[in-house]
Amino acid sequence: MSFRIDPTKNSALAFLLGAALVGGGLGFTADRLVTRNRVCPRWGDDAAMRRRFGDELGLSDAQRSAVDTILNAKHRAIAALDKPIRPQMDSISDDATKRLRARLDAGQQVTFDRMHAEVLARRRADEQGEQR
Repeated sequence: MSFRIDPTKNSALAFLLGAALVGGGLGFTADRLVTRNRVCPRWGDDAAMRRRFGDELGLSDAQRSAVDTILNAKHRAIAALDKPIRPQMDSISDDATKRLRARLDAGQQVTFDRMHAEVLARRRADEQGEQR
């Protein structure tokens, strides 16, 4: 007894398998993007990330201090590079925000405004932390 799948069914099976793999990958990615703040409360929580980094590597107090010095210098250098182009980037973001908001109904705009305010508050808190 031989088992044969005709070429049409073989193509359909390959397509379905590919669609399932792509759908699974996209679903996983979307889930990570949507739930990351619940899984990892704050991506930019510098103190928590540095603590975890030090804990997982088993760094001594002297090593942790050196790591903090290196990372603080890195953040200052990046902030210096960012400063001259920040107004242009903010302008692009503001334009996109206005264009997105214009596509929403009144109820969606209320939710969007709340979400946008949360993002701006986080950004201000991050900037305050970087200035210290």
